[in-house]
Amino acid sequence: MKSLKNWLAMMAAITACLLIAGCSTVRYEYFPPASEQGRMCITHCQGIREMCRGNEINRTQSERYACEQRSESVFRNCQRHANSREEAKKCYRPACNVYENTWRCDEDFRQCFVGCGGTINVIKEE
Repeated sequence: MKSLKNWLAMMAAITACLLIAGCSTVRYEYFPPASEQGRMCITHCQGIREMCRGNEINRTQSERYACEQRSESVFRNCQRHANSREEAKKCYRPACNVYENTWRCDEDFRQCFVGCGGTINVIKEE
């Protein structure tokens, strides 16, 4: 019983931390360089970021499709090997939780932006 209470207390603490952490957001203010060369450099950075995002979208779509195919196969295999209707009713399709993650693309863009002579203000809002 004591370990259950400890476990519940630990889960409550983790949940509280996640809620607190989830309430803050980060916003960026971009200030491009004054020179024409610096602005052209930033245009190049934007192109790289868009290519990166497109690659991430394609990767995600491919992973999602493959996951859905595996999930369907698992379900059909379970159905084929079920010995009764009740057993077949317990078969399910595993979830496919595949999401795009363009964080790296955005982070690389910010580094490129600064490398071109721009400045970025990072604003953390609680």
